[in-house]
Amino acid sequence: MIRERIVAIWEYKKLTAKKLEELSGIDREKWYALRKGGRRANEDDIESMVKIHPQYALWLVSGQIAPEAGQTSPEFDEANRNLTAHGVG
Repeated sequence: MIRERIVAIWEYKKLTAKKLEELSGIDREKWYALRKGGRRANEDDIESMVKIHPQYALWLVSGQIAPEAGQTSPEFDEANRNLTAHGVG
């Protein structure tokens, strides 16, 4: 599940493996392998993603969100963006 959530953040934020490598210090080939399911997410991957996008920390590790505490998910953020774009909220 955590691997899928990392990939969801990666895709939602339109990151490249090169950019993830720059931001995290983790080799881009490792990011590619993670994305393709060739390896499991490890502590370094999780820690890096939390440092890059702290607003997703709770969701990344638990699948839960707490918008009142600034803890959301890519899906929540996309829904909010769509509502705001359509004049709702």
